[in-house]
Amino acid sequence: MRILLITQWFDPEPSFKGLLFAQELRRQGHQVEVLTGFPNYPGGKVYPGYRVRPFQREIMDGIPILRVPLYPSHDGSGVKRALNYLSFAAAASIGTLFVSRPDVAYVYHPPATVSLPAMVLQALRRVPFVYDIQDLWPDTLAATGMMENAAVLKGVGGWMNQVYRQAAHITVLSEGFKERLQQRGVPENKLSVIPNWTDEGQIDLAAPDPARARELGFEGRFNVVFAGTMGKAQALDTVLEAAELLQISQPTARFVMIGGGVEVERLQAQTLERQLSNVVFLPRRPPSEIGEILNLADALLVHLKDDPLFSITIPSKTQAYLMVGKPILMGVRGDAAQMVEDAGAGYAFEPQHPQTLADAVERLIGMTASERDHMGVSGQAYYWQKLSLEVGTNEFVRVFAQVATNKHSDRSRRLLDVIAAGGGLLVLGIPLAGLASLVRLKLGSPVLFSQQRPGLHGKPFTMYKFRTMREGIDSHGQPLPDSERLTPLGRFLRASSLDELPELFNVLRGDMSLVGPRPLLMEYLDRYTPQQSRRHEVRPGITGWAQINGRNAISWEEKFRLDVWYVENRSFALDMKILWMTVQKVFKRDGISAAGEATMPKFEGQGEM
Repeated sequence: MRILLITQWFDPEPSFKGLLFAQELRRQGHQVEVLTGFPNYPGGKVYPGYRVRPFQREIMDGIPILRVPLYPSHDGSGVKRALNYLSFAAAASIGTLFVSRPDVAYVYHPPATVSLPAMVLQALRRVPFVYDIQDLWPDTLAATGMMENAAVLKGVGGWMNQVYRQAAHITVLSEGFKERLQQRGVPENKLSVIPNWTDEGQIDLAAPDPARARELGFEGRFNVVFAGTMGKAQALDTVLEAAELLQISQPTARFVMIGGGVEVERLQAQTLERQLSNVVFLPRRPPSEIGEILNLADALLVHLKDDPLFSITIPSKTQAYLMVGKPILMGVRGDAAQMVEDAGAGYAFEPQHPQTLADAVERLIGMTASERDHMGVSGQAYYWQKLSLEVGTNEFVRVFAQVATNKHSDRSRRLLDVIAAGGGLLVLGIPLAGLASLVRLKLGSPVLFSQQRPGLHGKPFTMYKFRTMREGIDSHGQPLPDSERLTPLGRFLRASSLDELPELFNVLRGDMSLVGPRPLLMEYLDRYTPQQSRRHEVRPGITGWAQINGRNAISWEEKFRLDVWYVENRSFALDMKILWMTVQKVFKRDGISAAGEATMPKFEGQGEM
């Protein structure tokens, strides 16, 4: 397969799905290209050896990379952060025109704006994309304090719903993420859980050097290491308060904080103010050097704010800690705590509760060295069996292959639509002209009825049919009921389905397909349940599964159930069956209208299906 990786962050920046992922995909026999920005994360300054320019092509370990310009920034300013995200999204959208056409695009989220180039690629070059969600927006923006404006958060939520609809498939890092997206209407068969791995090539697993242990002050202490970003989301005041509790009761215990982030200076100042001799800070190190510190640790710490959002996430450092093979103290509820428990790799404690952290440290100190080693070995085994780069990449390749196969199936379906619609219009040219003249004579102008209807992903298009009703208003100036406006000619056209023939033009234009759920009214969009709205995951059709199983004589609930069944089970063979049964239904004139209605009663909204 030809796979395009779209990500705002890529090597030499720290990135979870960067060069390592691209190399493994290539090792498995796939062609990989990367669309990314100029490296500036996390400091917000362009890396040495790079300068922002319109475009730059480079080859990194055999992987072709196209870099596009962006506004480099990553400080606390919301405006500058937004400029950083939006500038990359705009430039990468243009950049999609200058990469080789892939079979599938992989999109790394966050930020949410990276979805824009993927949707442009989909619209202009018909490339499906797999959306890999690492943070739930707008939830994460609110939980971390990055954005507090309710209107902006609502707008981001609306944008994400559109992305979810247009993505060919969505991958998430935990079962909690999957459940949250299902609650938002994303169908289960569009979601896959693929946990993250760590940068296996960068972390050195060699035994620690005793001399370095003495040099860094690790000798003779029980060292609990926190490695990574120190921001508001990590809520690391909890660590300082736990250290204060342990300073007397466990004098050998020491917290080693290594990394960068907006909270580092404040935490250092607090450490001095509290006179905590058992907390030390080390500067951020590249992944290639962090292994030394992790190997010197007696335990490894993960901590996040006690927020419902974080109970469904798994912090990325968890995988690195498991691979290193040291006991883990997990100060995160939910999925992350469950992973440590399943792996038998450590203890979970209540986040933002200093006493429970202190208790967990004391519990580890009270164990024998062999008991702690057993925890580490269990964690390592769990990592290599369930979370490794090879295991995760295999799962992504499975998803990519499924999406690419569906894309080729859609191409075949589209080719059939074009051939059938074009051929039908040629063959039926004279009969269509005759019908148009008859409608003009009996009903007047306009001959065609046109109306905005929701198409693929709910996008509006103008649908055309032969007119079947006369104009007519009551004494109050309101249109008469459909049953009173429907003429004998109109009844004949509807009963024979001849009124639908102009929709062949919609098929030829790509608004519709020969087979699919019938396009209903735009006003119904807000009335669908999340399950019912799945009918818009495919192009609407001239005929469909609901049409041959009752048409207008069945309830709305049953109609939508049949439409969603088609979406989940559609195939070329099923389409051929529907087309053949449609011909039979037309001659039998079954299900033309609901009892007492010209067609169907108005849809007012339904409960959950």
